[in-house]
Amino acid sequence: MVDSEVLVVDEPHKLSYTWIGGHIKTIVTWTLKEEDGITYLYLDHTGFDKEDQAFNGAKYGWAYKVEELKKVLLGLEEKGVDE
Repeated sequence: MVDSEVLVVDEPHKLSYTWIGGHIKTIVTWTLKEEDGITYLYLDHTGFDKEDQAFNGAKYGWAYKVEELKKVLLGLEEKGVDE
């Protein structure tokens, strides 16, 4: 079971929360930064003691979810949806 607690909300720039899975408590931070009219999304998941099964699972899982998000955003762009 995964439990979480919001740590930081800096609308609309940053969201940071704990991610508790099993015996590991980590922190996930999403940050939006705009440069030259382009908005970049940064994802940082910290708090792993070592590169073990939990670390590799998170690494694989986030890579998959970010690719899925990219597909959704590109689909919205193709439809001409700005917000």
